[in-house]
Amino acid sequence: MKRPIVWLLPAAMLYSSLSHADLLISEVLYDTPGTDSNEEWIELYNPECESISLSGYSIADNGSSFTLSGSIPAGGYLTIARNASGFSAMYGSSPTLSGMSLALGNSGDWVELSNGSGTVDMVAWENKVSGWDINAKDVSIYRISSVDTDSVSDWGVSGSDTPGTGSLTQNCSGNSGGSDSGGNTDDTSTVVNEADYYSDAIGLSGAALKAELQDIISANHTKLTYSEVWTALQYTDEDPNNTNNVILFYSQRSADKDDRDGTSGSDNDSWNREHVWAKSLGFPSTGQYGYTDIHHLRPADKTVNSSRGNKSFDNGGSAQGEAANTFTDSDSWEPSNVVKGDVARMIFYMETRYDGSDGNMPNLEIINSTSTSTGDPNIGVLCALYQWNKTDPVDAYEQRRNDRIAERQGNRNPFIDNPQWVDSIWGNRCN
Repeated sequence: MKRPIVWLLPAAMLYSSLSHADLLISEVLYDTPGTDSNEEWIELYNPECESISLSGYSIADNGSSFTLSGSIPAGGYLTIARNASGFSAMYGSSPTLSGMSLALGNSGDWVELSNGSGTVDMVAWENKVSGWDINAKDVSIYRISSVDTDSVSDWGVSGSDTPGTGSLTQNCSGNSGGSDSGGNTDDTSTVVNEADYYSDAIGLSGAALKAELQDIISANHTKLTYSEVWTALQYTDEDPNNTNNVILFYSQRSADKDDRDGTSGSDNDSWNREHVWAKSLGFPSTGQYGYTDIHHLRPADKTVNSSRGNKSFDNGGSAQGEAANTFTDSDSWEPSNVVKGDVARMIFYMETRYDGSDGNMPNLEIINSTSTSTGDPNIGVLCALYQWNKTDPVDAYEQRRNDRIAERQGNRNPFIDNPQWVDSIWGNRCN
């Protein structure tokens, strides 16, 4: 069902129904130098590595919708104009499609691209949607990068319009390129086509969505040994600015890959393997999948890791001291704002991945409390984690890490690829 739009709808609510953005809105002229009814247009881009049929696709704003037709070739652009002659007069060429009746700058001020009942991309301007404060008169707004973070930072104001062309790029080094994936810096990697990977989950919600995601992320999961985790983390958490180092999770310090706990010369500043879902809360054996699942294992400063222990995640406490902007008390741990969303999405992955169905792992459950006990497969606090997913969105580093884990372990974290699914599954317990 298409969601209703209200004035100044919060961006976090607006994205609650987004599915994988296999196509992208790439450029919009909403405030034209001449007549809006003749000159407004929208451009789409196909970042995938094969042609996409537009059957079932439409664009809409708060006044009307327009059904799309035809197809977009791999790496190609498509323009949709209000009026073909007005577009041609401005640019000396014809749009791909015309007759669009959306309001756009005439109090439309946002546009969404949908496939069936699922919204796959969206852009807003002039604060029609809270936080989307782009302003452009007489020139277009354009997508800066084909890495889609679903935020206003993806967009800029052009110096001159470029309908039907642009500088967006594909990642086709493997099977195909995904637009919401952060890409991968390893030239030998295989890039996952997220649209195919999650195809059975698209259109589902709530418990049905969670169950389908469990099936998807359980398939092809290669269990690592605990020794192999050392090497895996040196790759997944590598410092993009210094490939000899890893980024330590809570402190965000860049540390020598070889300065591992237990090696010659190691000390309290060395790093070890932090279980974000504490291993004492449900899977104390190295033979259990959760113990070596690198989706929730991170390099961490040895003493910061010890300080966290197996505490639940919640807001509050006193400054931890060693990890900046991190707070703790007797039963809770509040990481810095820059990793709160990362924590949340790892914890939501763990509850989804491990539902007790395989006999190797118990049914992990996120509870809305810090009252956990060693041995019980529970961690908190649900609604704090739910909010952190919203306030700290996915960034390029987290996306890259998800890609690299998929190479080593064979599965992905669906809440990094589609963070709006957190709302679909757990929102009714926290709203």
